[in-house]
Amino acid sequence: MFRRILFPTDFSEGAYRAIEKFARENEMEVGELIVLHVIDQDILEEMMNGYSLAYCCEEKELEDIEKKLNERAWAKLNEKMEYLRGILKAKEIRGIVKLGVPWKEIVKTAEEEDASLILLPSHGKLGFSREIMGSTTLRVLRKTDKPVLIIKTHEKREKAEAF
Repeated sequence: MFRRILFPTDFSEGAYRAIEKFARENEMEVGELIVLHVIDQDILEEMMNGYSLAYCCEEKELEDIEKKLNERAWAKLNEKMEYLRGILKAKEIRGIVKLGVPWKEIVKTAEEEDASLILLPSHGKLGFSREIMGSTTLRVLRKTDKPVLIIKTHEKREKAEAF
């Protein structure tokens, strides 16, 4: 039995493929599935550049943007958890939304929650931007002491035929 699985998601097609593949192929019971979404701090900072004129106070602007991103993330996360209840044999499913650097928050959450397994897609939003696997997945793999299951989410591209 998997006691507690941490499933980080960026809501990408790769993440959906990974959890669906896991659900199809896993025969073991899952005690608890923790679905984690990390609002990327770097993206938030990029959003702030050039938009601080809209507010008189940059701190207030940041709070408003964080609040909207958090609300949107929870809406998507709740929808995903509802879907997962239908396909995965898990006794309990719960969500967490955090703000930070994705790989750091994944590693930190795995420790805090005492995850028995971290389930990661080989590729997230950026797809083939890395030949072997995504940069977040690689960093988590290097930095955690927890077991990690990486599920291949993109099929190998066939070689183009010569004309």
